[in-house]
Amino acid sequence: MSPLSIKPFRNLWLGQAISQMGDSFYYVIFAFMVQRVTGSSAMVGFTSAVETLPYLLFSAYAGVMADRMDRRKIMLLSDLLSAGLLILFACVVFRSANPPVWALMTTAGLLSTVRAFFIPAKSAAIPALVPEDMLLKANSLSAATQSFMPLISLTLSALVLSALYAISARWFFLTAVLLNTLSFVGSAIFVAKLPAILPDRDELHEKHPMQDMRDGLAYVRGRHELWMLLAMQLVLNLMISPFFVVYLAANKRWFGDLPSNLAWFEAAFFAGMVISSFLVGRMTIKRVGLSYIVGVAGVGVCVAVMGFTPDFRLFLLWNLLAGLLMPFGSIPVNTYMQMTVPDGYRGRVNSAWATAGIGVQPIGMALGGLLVEGVGLVGGFITMGAGMCAASTIGLLDRRFRAMTLPETDAAGAEPVPA
Repeated sequence: MSPLSIKPFRNLWLGQAISQMGDSFYYVIFAFMVQRVTGSSAMVGFTSAVETLPYLLFSAYAGVMADRMDRRKIMLLSDLLSAGLLILFACVVFRSANPPVWALMTTAGLLSTVRAFFIPAKSAAIPALVPEDMLLKANSLSAATQSFMPLISLTLSALVLSALYAISARWFFLTAVLLNTLSFVGSAIFVAKLPAILPDRDELHEKHPMQDMRDGLAYVRGRHELWMLLAMQLVLNLMISPFFVVYLAANKRWFGDLPSNLAWFEAAFFAGMVISSFLVGRMTIKRVGLSYIVGVAGVGVCVAVMGFTPDFRLFLLWNLLAGLLMPFGSIPVNTYMQMTVPDGYRGRVNSAWATAGIGVQPIGMALGGLLVEGVGLVGGFITMGAGMCAASTIGLLDRRFRAMTLPETDAAGAEPVPA
């Protein structure tokens, strides 16, 4: 049986498919817009840092809220506020094809603040919507969709929106913003159809949120494999975060500085993610620690080799291979956390994951432009790839992490939330 046969999960999946399609080309075009307006790779990095800083500042509190409130309401409010913010930004872009830097940074920061509350709520909601024995399939399907929808939208961006850019930069940017606005509205429509998803906690109203936060940190400290995973995630994302800044520099130096190139690079990566995500869903991966180590190391090698590949087709190939390797690391460990973390702690553990991942990115993004200027374009790719391999080495040297296995599932496990 497919997880899509379960109506609540299907509604969440449809909402996120629509939202991810809008997000994917919007963020690529937003970075291109910043570079076009400011003419600075360093400014692209600083704006991207502002975009990810809210995840560092608010992820912990967002995790607490996901473990205290109806997760459906959190996701719905996040979608609606995101749509409202983009409508305001669309008005700014309509007035000028070169919006002021303060408007770019403010929009990036506020939108990420709202989305920081969505992520832990969504991750904590999935195990409540499907039986335990279907979690790996549900996560694989979710990951495949997260890659397939961007693949469609990035191809659209490369073929259609790029033609619009040649006619009018203002309408090119405005169309991207409005399409992403509609994607949040579409997501909200399907999220609104979900049942209430309350955390499974008896003492829900007995503790102060700050005590909840301390309890969550204590729980993570008591799980060795979670600490190791968070450490690896921190190093990995510190190396991933400058990637798009270096992408932009490579596009400008090697490939003619066309926005369509950026879309093709991302599309190649997501194509690999789609293929691999479906494969992981059909496989039985028990040694999730080793799977994560191999996946991360493989991606690091692909990134390092990109620095020696100024050929457009070969550059696409390395992006495709990196996309093929990534899900073998991310999907099994995500399923492991969902299966081994009690429902009442899932929001806080997911927020710790987001903090170690997305939250560290402001540092890397802010240094992205400086990295290219300091060690050069080739040196930037080598530095990022070597750093990713270093992240995998942390797990490789830890016996307990290497031995981490997926728990056995019970086909008659916990019942999902009813429709």
